Amino acid sequence: KRSLPWCLLPDSVLTKCAQSHNRPLWVADRLALEFTDIKYCDNWTSRERLDLLKHASKLSECIGNCERIHQTAVPLNYARHALRSLTLWSFTL
Repeated sequence: KRSLPWCLLPDSVLTKCAQSHNRPLWVADRLALEFTDIKYCDNWTSRERLDLLKHASKLSECIGNCERIHQTAVPLNYARHALRSLTLWSFTL
């Protein structure tokens, strides 16, 4: 908890992150909220801000795609074939 990057966050944010069901998606949403809180000034134009929000949205989509892949079950025949192939390969080393 006290190693980087967790030591950079306040305890209130850490508890909210720990309580979320999907931590990567929570972090991406939090990042988008931080981008929306950027004040308009000479350093940040609305175009740059919208570009940051677009990238945060793409990150959320990628996290959703990865979660879908992670939750997909591996077919039994594929698992058996992979196990047998790796066993044969390791014996030939």
